[in-house]
Amino acid sequence: MIITTKGIVLKIIKYGDTSIICNIFTELLGLQTYLVKGVRSEKKQSRKGNILRPGNILDLQVYHQNDKNLQYIKEYRLDYFFETIGENVIKNTLLLFAVEVLSSLVQTADAQEDLFEFATGFLHKIDKASSDSLTNMPVFFLKEAAKKMGYAIDDNYSATNCYLNTYEGCFQSRPGESLPVFDRELSHQCYLLIRETAFENIAAIKVPALDRTAILEGYLHFVQWHDKSFKPLKSLPVLQAILH
Repeated sequence: MIITTKGIVLKIIKYGDTSIICNIFTELLGLQTYLVKGVRSEKKQSRKGNILRPGNILDLQVYHQNDKNLQYIKEYRLDYFFETIGENVIKNTLLLFAVEVLSSLVQTADAQEDLFEFATGFLHKIDKASSDSLTNMPVFFLKEAAKKMGYAIDDNYSATNCYLNTYEGCFQSRPGESLPVFDRELSHQCYLLIRETAFENIAAIKVPALDRTAILEGYLHFVQWHDKSFKPLKSLPVLQAILH
């Protein structure tokens, strides 16, 4: 059957002399793998393959068979043209970070429409945002995306429960005994970030660079502890360097 859906390109693998295999997180079909023929040839029409890049949001018409692991695309075009991400190092690295997070979180063909809507909206917003407003966005994207897949740190911070435990995913009355250990101040900074759910408000929260790094690594530890398929992120060192 032919299905019309939107999708975020996650990964491209060269196949043969002229084709590619493309992993796409689709709105209606979850994670799908497509064989796209001829897009690496010298022919003029192969230039369309340039839009099949990680992070691009596409309008798709696809041939879909439930019993097949490899599907085919009938038609595709850009759903949204990024105006600034391609030429902005901070935004482009943040886009690649988001793609890596999605690649680890989305592992099946089950539709994840809430996550898809959040992810596309996030990419639209960072494209239009100023670069100096993006320092907290890695933590924001990770926590919101993970929450939509069922992984969320409990919002139970209080004067008594003021130490974050990334193993249990909650705040407790004393520091944890295993790394990473969050002291009272770092736990409070983390709480300020994780309680905020609006893109427009997260940038106003002032967190020192070293604390941002520790919070992001701590949240990654929480997600990886609870989702063993979540892979280390190659974009993380670059992202931390440019946002420091």
